[in-house]
Amino acid sequence: MAVREAGKRGTLDPVLQSLVNTHAEAFALVDQDFNVVACNSKYAEVYAGTDCSQAIGRKCHAVSHKSDTTCELNGEECPLKHVFETGQPYQVIHRHFDCLHDPDYVVIHASPILGQDGKVAYLGESITSISHDAELHFDEQKMVAGCCPSFMTVLHNLVTVAETEAPVLILGETGTGKELAARLIHRKSKRALREFVPLDCTLITQEMFASELFGHVKGAFTGAVDTRRGLFEMADGGTLFLDEIGEMPLAIQAKFLRTIETGAFRRVGDTQIRKADVRIICATNRELKQMVDAGAFRADLYYRINCMQVELPPLRHRRDDIPELVSHFLGHGGKRAQAIADEALQALVRYDYPGNVRELRNILERAAILARGARVDMKHLPKEVVDPNLAPVMHPLHEEEHFFVMPDARRKPSLETIRKSLEKFAGNRRLAAQALGISERTLYRKIRNS
Repeated sequence: MAVREAGKRGTLDPVLQSLVNTHAEAFALVDQDFNVVACNSKYAEVYAGTDCSQAIGRKCHAVSHKSDTTCELNGEECPLKHVFETGQPYQVIHRHFDCLHDPDYVVIHASPILGQDGKVAYLGESITSISHDAELHFDEQKMVAGCCPSFMTVLHNLVTVAETEAPVLILGETGTGKELAARLIHRKSKRALREFVPLDCTLITQEMFASELFGHVKGAFTGAVDTRRGLFEMADGGTLFLDEIGEMPLAIQAKFLRTIETGAFRRVGDTQIRKADVRIICATNRELKQMVDAGAFRADLYYRINCMQVELPPLRHRRDDIPELVSHFLGHGGKRAQAIADEALQALVRYDYPGNVRELRNILERAAILARGARVDMKHLPKEVVDPNLAPVMHPLHEEEHFFVMPDARRKPSLETIRKSLEKFAGNRRLAAQALGISERTLYRKIRNS
């Protein structure tokens, strides 16, 4: 009780303050009524803009969200309710606003702090930024933008797989940001201080693939004038990202599979066996399972790289985020337009974007140039955006949104799996369906037929 009262007065017990200050990230203690009762200087600096006294005694959502209402009323999961009800730690992704009111996507590690009676007395909230990571260049490429459920779910799951060492397969249409997703996984992993090495499998011929991956010695083939390390060796201790893995030649797949299983490889023209510790992240916009069935992709390699799977939602499944993306792309770089007509914005929201976020960025780049710094109007947009009858017909590989699922559970989750997912998300069927990789309609049908 003394701590609670001290928090309301804006003062703090020195012992409690010293414990809170041991956290390197922004950290706060919150009571069951959402009051901040203690925080470290980083939390105060980021969210209150001054010392701890400006945060203590205020509601946590008022400090970090700049909102008078709780997270759940703003469409986000509230970790406080989960921790106080279950007594178990919980992790969520939220969108906070720093003292300058800039949006910041953060990972919240919520932990129960027990009182003398053994019951949860406080929530310990450790906050780590995602979007303010300079090496991700999110402000330029804008993967992290928006707050629709599909995007927030994917962001949460990218952070979750980053904490493992398992291979990851990222699925998504062209332009959805698969490499940015892979970079996020790397930067939030234990390998963040080592190299992230990308390889676009569409750009390498079969003849050069082995040399590019494994390196070569001088004289191994015509043009090999020097000994060269391959990308696998360069990624030692870090992450190797293979974009469009479906384009990897069959002749290389068996050798690559053995290498990722053993870590052993030989440079082209060399007899020495070398080893490297590499995490593999692959991405594709193709149906690898169909390629396996057709004999165009090795089944053993497919199952090896498909340990953890994340599918990035196409922009047409994130329409609520389009206005924010439009505002960002129009307001960054060079002499850009700062405004857009309502009619033009609505046309952009309606369009299906076969090229996804990359296509939206290019459309707005062109529109801003044509507008010459003035407001973007309908006349500045491509004809297929203005006239829905001219828009390309979409034939998506997956019209149901799949996000993060173990491969075997992807299509037919059991009733027990559905029950556990509903329990995890406190009965929220939309979030439960997304976590299971099925549509909400499918979830309703399975529950109704049980």
